[in-house]
Amino acid sequence: MTFDKSPQKIQAMFNLISGKYDLLNNVMSLGTQKYVKYMSIKSLNIKPYAGVIDLCCGTGDLARIIKQIEPDAKVTGIDFSGKMLEIARRKSKDIQYLQGDVTNLPFADNTFDFAVMGFGLRNIQNAEKAVEEVYRILKSGGCFMHLDFGNKNIISKLFDFIIPILARLFTDNYSAYSYLIKSKQIFPEPEDLIKDFESKGFKLRKRKDFLFGVISMQIMIK
Repeated sequence: MTFDKSPQKIQAMFNLISGKYDLLNNVMSLGTQKYVKYMSIKSLNIKPYAGVIDLCCGTGDLARIIKQIEPDAKVTGIDFSGKMLEIARRKSKDIQYLQGDVTNLPFADNTFDFAVMGFGLRNIQNAEKAVEEVYRILKSGGCFMHLDFGNKNIISKLFDFIIPILARLFTDNYSAYSYLIKSKQIFPEPEDLIKDFESKGFKLRKRKDFLFGVISMQIMIK
């Protein structure tokens, strides 16, 4: 398939797969994705009344975990896909969800204490601009938690083999999951991502790998 990361293509693709997105994530991760997300958010030590934004929030998993861990946090989710946001809003009424572009965020400078992004950056055509926007909207000393696939080791390659099989079994949108595997394969490994983040002014506070390095979390400080 043609590898197209244009905003229109990505928006249409996630609208198309939104109905089975959560199911496929659980199947493909063998039920581990919620644990990984929970432990990543827990690492942030979010305080009451902190302002937190979930970027590329999808159906709102990270946003809901934030409220679970710190109910008094002020949480906002933003995503390109209207269909994903419909699901997020049904799952939680106490989180503000907005449809928008993370390369052009509708917030003032120095607005949030925390920004989180899970499995989203690799789907953004202008990822560099997105990271610049994250830096801009964070307060001085604010944290950016990024979570996505990590090292391209033997287990990661096994994952690439299994996922297309599961996608064929559980969804009619095989081409979308073929794209997601390709985006994973060309995405920078954590060491290079950290350098990219640092080039935008961030400093590394913590890195934690999960599932033998298949998934990696980085916490960056402004």
